[in-house]
Amino acid sequence: MEITLKSAHPQDGVYAAVGADFEERCAKFSDTVVAFARKSIVTASNSCEVFRTRVQLPDTVRIGADCAVQPAPDPNAVSVQNVDTTPDRENLMFKKIDDKTVILWIINNGHFTGDGRKLSYCSEQVQLAYARQRRAGKPSKN
Repeated sequence: MEITLKSAHPQDGVYAAVGADFEERCAKFSDTVVAFARKSIVTASNSCEVFRTRVQLPDTVRIGADCAVQPAPDPNAVSVQNVDTTPDRENLMFKKIDDKTVILWIINNGHFTGDGRKLSYCSEQVQLAYARQRRAGKPSKN
């Protein structure tokens, strides 16, 4: 079971939606940061504390998380529905396409949002810069 769980989870790190400004969003850490090890997921619009994960399929993990809207969300941002009002107390879902690509769905108004957001893992330089910033910033709660 643990092997299945690990293979379904996207790797921790900084992700961004593919597009013209991919590198810029990676460099700003402004799209999505996955940190299963620290039990957190931060999207452009929400900061979430993960309290439960469940592997649904070998490549899909469903997540129950307490989320708060970021102070200055993207204008197209979708708020994550409160887990207390969702079936199965799950409000996020990742589908792993490969080691560098995932699709993130957010539950809002009882339904997953559209086709999900296809996210790609940012470059190693971005991952190292994020790790350095995190170490230099506020101390970890764990």
